[in-house]
Amino acid sequence: MMNYNGIDKKNSDFKDVLKPLMRIRGVKNCVLATMDGMPVGEIDQEGVIISATSAAVLGAITEMVKNINFGIAEKLIVETDFGKIIIEEIGHNHAIVVLTDDSVNIGLIRLTLKKAAENLRNLIQPVASG
Repeated sequence: MMNYNGIDKKNSDFKDVLKPLMRIRGVKNCVLATMDGMPVGEIDQEGVIISATSAAVLGAITEMVKNINFGIAEKLIVETDFGKIIIEEIGHNHAIVVLTDDSVNIGLIRLTLKKAAENLRNLIQPVASG
């Protein structure tokens, strides 16, 4: 059993957390990646590329925001002529990356991503027993 900083590779709970994002019309792909560029779970070649590059991109943006004293980066949204790429860091070890077409409802993506991020944080950080 492989473990990626708190998430078992064989654990399908994280897939259930990402399903609401994948159900949104216009979402093409949704990937959970570690901050060192490893995909979590079984994904296609595009997912491998997304995982590997998203950590570097998010790291660079986070460093830039820190260096210019502009708060804390919460979410990265890249708009292209084909669509949007949304990256949100989950804890310090993971990120969700969502690829969409151009006509997606970005508000719905943001709301659903917020809930997915919260649910993933709960999976990653076990509840302390008293």
